Amino acid sequence: MAATWSYMACARFSMMGLVGGGGGGRRDQQSKRRVSSIIRAQQQAGEVQFQETQEAKGGQEKEEKQEQQWEKRTIPRPVEAQVNVKSKNMGREYESEWLCSVTRHVRIYAAYIDPDTWEMDQTQTDVLTLLLDPSNEFVWNDDARTNVYSYFQELVDHYEGAPLTEYTLRLIGSDLEHYIRKMLYDGEIKYNMDARVLNFSMGRPRVMFNNEVLPSQEYAQY
Repeated sequence: MAATWSYMACARFSMMGLVGGGGGGRRDQQSKRRVSSIIRAQQQAGEVQFQETQEAKGGQEKEEKQEQQWEKRTIPRPVEAQVNVKSKNMGREYESEWLCSVTRHVRIYAAYIDPDTWEMDQTQTDVLTLLLDPSNEFVWNDDARTNVYSYFQELVDHYEGAPLTEYTLRLIGSDLEHYIRKMLYDGEIKYNMDARVLNFSMGRPRVMFNNEVLPSQEYAQY
């Protein structure tokens, strides 16, 4: 875990999906059911909207739009470092929910995580912490990490006002995974051949041939 890179961004999400009732008894249960139904409705509406948006994007238009976004890269705005951070769980007013999105290369937590001690303060729901490539599957340089942090900041800004739910975090994590895959195909990053496990999760390395050189001079692009 010590080699994992982290980045924290300030998030401005809606807390409506988290706050539960505080009256107790039957009113407490009704409030929780109402919150659950609201979250399910938001997730279903978000899934439909996301699918329609993805289908509407053409391949060439999508690439051109992404290229324009990368040219106008968002400047990362990391959260100011804190000291003496202690691990804290969410309070009962938020139903003690654990909010995160975990994929192979991207882990997003709605909490402040100290990059040195790994203490996690989940009461700071206005902070999203990104852990990048915890398994060290890729070789990263400063520019590549900055590109990921910039895109993460752009996505956090894009979802401003959205409900703070695991579904919203999964949308951000999915977009980051696609971005990392494109970086791999474009040669901005490569597989770490010294990693503990080599399973090539984003596809096997492509072997490039050059007819003008001897076969012994062929090489693999990672």
